[in-house]
Amino acid sequence: MNRLIKVSILCLSSLWLHACDISLVPVSPDTASATFQPSIDLGDVENPAIGEASGLAASRMNPGYFWTHNDSGNPNVLYFFDEKGKGLREFELTGSTNRDWEDMAIVGESDGSATIYVADFGDNNAAYADYTIYWFKEPIVNASTSSKIVPNSLKFTLPDGARDMECLLIDQKTKDIFIVSKRENNKRLYKIAASNVAASARVQAEFVQELTFSTPVVADSRVVSVNYISGGAVSTDNTEILIKNYFEMYYWKRSSGETIPSALKRAPVKVTYAGINSDGKGQEIQGEAVCFAADGSGYYTLGEGNAAHLYFYKKK
Repeated sequence: MNRLIKVSILCLSSLWLHACDISLVPVSPDTASATFQPSIDLGDVENPAIGEASGLAASRMNPGYFWTHNDSGNPNVLYFFDEKGKGLREFELTGSTNRDWEDMAIVGESDGSATIYVADFGDNNAAYADYTIYWFKEPIVNASTSSKIVPNSLKFTLPDGARDMECLLIDQKTKDIFIVSKRENNKRLYKIAASNVAASARVQAEFVQELTFSTPVVADSRVVSVNYISGGAVSTDNTEILIKNYFEMYYWKRSSGETIPSALKRAPVKVTYAGINSDGKGQEIQGEAVCFAADGSGYYTLGEGNAAHLYFYKKK
């Protein structure tokens, strides 16, 4: 996350109680129709190296465990911990660079294995010529598991120029990769077809459509910045989608046979999230990382900062 954005979020939250214009405040979640219960604080993450968590994924091969990573300028390392935030295991993605890792996902495979994807596509200044997706088979972690992982990777460009991105969505059945841009008023959805995902490939992502949620209602820079898209996830059974900004969590339940782009054309439901509350207070001011529980029982979030907490939102 850009440090200027962090300042904007903190400033807006402090202004919430004293704002002279209530129109600056994002709409609160519609808790009457929420699909998830209020957050459960599972505790702070034990590993002090996890200070700028930008992606989160519930392990498929190690039930009850999670993977996360930090964003720009940090080591090319994934962190592994349990459902209470405990654990100090770290795994280096050899041959990779963490220019600005901003999201991750896990996809189940037909043979019972799972594949982890890590997206290096953050671009605060829209200055980079291309971006990278890394992927590898998820290891079963035990005392003898190597701390070195050799990933595959591809480079991709966008058809409409450089953009900042923090949201990775992968269809669990087709394996198509979808990417949501971060900063535009109308966010943009891109696709990398599964047929183009190959080691060392260089591809151009396809622009699919503009998105009409998380759109600031006024031009105030503070409001614009908190509407930036900061993460997303697709459920294990492929029927649910979550996308978040810094204040709100958006949810879609997919109909049978409905594609991710088709679902995102519909208005989302705003569900419970431990971000900024209507009283100006909050628990996860700098939250970027979100994932569904592997068993579909709810979803998790993980914030940034020292002693970041892991939260669980149980499905009703």
